[in-house]
Parts: sequence; structure tokens; C-alpha cells
Amino acid sequence: MPVSCQRLPTGWFTHDRVDVPNPLAEAPERPERLDTIENHLIALGLDERVKRFECGSAPIGAVLLAHDGAYIERLRLASEGDAHALAAFCEPDTKVGPDTFDAAMKSAGAVTSAVDALMEGRIRNAFCAVRPPGHHAARAEARGFCYINNVAVGALWAVHHHGLRRVAIVDFDVHHCDGTEEIIAGNPAVRLLNVYQWPLYPNRQLTPTPENVVMSPLPAGADGADLEEVLETVWLPALEVWQPELIMVSAGFDAHCEEQLAQLKMKETDYARLTRRLLDAADVLCSGRLVSVLEGGYSVHSLARSAMTHVNMLVMRGQHPAGE
Repeated sequence: MPVSCQRLPTGWFTHDRVDVPNPLAEAPERPERLDTIENHLIALGLDERVKRFECGSAPIGAVLLAHDGAYIERLRLASEGDAHALAAFCEPDTKVGPDTFDAAMKSAGAVTSAVDALMEGRIRNAFCAVRPPGHHAARAEARGFCYINNVAVGALWAVHHHGLRRVAIVDFDVHHCDGTEEIIAGNPAVRLLNVYQWPLYPNRQLTPTPENVVMSPLPAGADGADLEEVLETVWLPALEVWQPELIMVSAGFDAHCEEQLAQLKMKETDYARLTRRLLDAADVLCSGRLVSVLEGGYSVHSLARSAMTHVNMLVMRGQHPAGE
């Protein structure tokens, strides 16, 4: 596809339920994550350089592209306090509260809205500042603070609603995206590229690895040089072969060296380099189309710094399109 030189804004997609408390009072996935990101956005003046979208719930048809209908109904009923439905959510770190369904549907809605805006030519690229996160959510199971798989919903929405034939999902969260892998396994329209610490939660992956999935596990202690090697020798060649029409990013910043829940050693400069190279690939392969979706990151200060580094790269690319 030709490279677009049109100046378009970076979209900032969020919703009014990102402050919903985690039903687990001491959980690291908490409203302060988004509060701190928003504060950094304003402090750096980036709030004036993005186009903000407050989003509603995803179309139920979009959610059902990735999830079993009976599961989504259980999630709705559990959020309403139905005892039988609540009992089905047995993962110790993924409980359901009265606002869980609404927040999860709106997180997915932010991603489908970002895909729509991008495909309609209203934005250059997008960052979805959402919680709850999504990449552990399986077709019929909530896991790891995740209830609806935001990035899988967005990718499949791009295929089924916008008619794309090739969508790439790139996931650099420190935890393996087991839910995303399960949902898109074998789908000829979607490719998944995933780097993560191994072994580490969730300690599960499909065997054999699906043909449309590229796994790049890293050992504890791996740093930015290791991430760059994966990017340059595995991901970018795979993207060039696949020729995606859209790149979706599961942007988890919990591989940062300040995180306490994992042992990778990434820094803000590593996220900047990674983002820049993914944007380069998007410019060459798919007219710059890239939608990034927040996943993990639980040390709130390193999360906010890393996320703003990432967003700043998106904004700069929109202001200085390739080809000028």
C-alpha cells in the first residue's frame, strides 16, 4: 500500500469507566494506573496533541466475534450479582464486581471505535487508554484481570466489519497473551507476534504453536538488546512476509526494569525504539495504520513514563508523516 502523507491526529480512545475499582482490593490492576497515565499526558502537554474520544460499549456482534455468547451472558449476569453466574468466575485474580461488565464492554468499545476511526481516515494512529485489560481473556473464560479480549475483538472487527484480509497483532506485554492466542489460533486473517518472559504467569501456551502465531519467549533478566533482536530478526521479517493491512499492538509495559511482578529489564528508550520501528513497518506496509491497546504495567510511575514515551512516538509520526 502507498504511504500516506496526510497530516492526521493520533486518537486517544478511552471511556468513563476506567476508574471502576478492581473487585480484589489489593490487586495491582487498579484505577491509579489510568489516573497516573492521564496525569502524565497532561503534564507533558500531549493532551493537546491527541484527539480524544470517549467511547461507549462495543457492539455485541463485535464482542461475539471473539467470545462465546453464553460466556458474555454469564459475565453480564455476574456483574448484576447473580450467584450462579458469579460462581463460574473462579480464577483467584479475576473476580467480577457490579461494574465489571460495563467497564469491559467499554474497553472493547474503545478499540472498535479506534479501528473504525482509523479505517474511516479520521486519525493517523491510535492509543486505547483502557482498563480492564484484555489479552488473557479466552473465548469463554476470564483470566489475569481480563474479561473481554480487547485486541482480539478489534482485530476480528477489522476483518469482519471493514473487510481486511490480513491483520497483525503484536504483543509486548511481559506475560504471554494466552487468551489472544487461543482466540485467533488458526485464523487465516490474523497473525500474532508475541514476546514475553518465560516461565511466568500464565505458564500456558498452545502445543504445537499454531501456524499463524510466532512466539518469542525471553528468560528472566533479558533486556532491551534482547527485545531489539526479536524485533529485527523475527518480527519485522515476519511482518514483511505477511504484509498486514493493519497492525494492532497489545502494549503492556510490565517488562520495565522497575516492575516487581516480572524480571525483564526494559527501559523507556527500549519502548521508544520498538514503537518507532513498528511505526516504520506500518508506514511501509499499511499506510501507517496502527492501533495500540493498553495491557499490563503495574508500577504506576514506570507505566506512565513508558506509555507516554510510546504515545509521544505515535503523535510525532502523525505530525511528521513518512514520505514528506
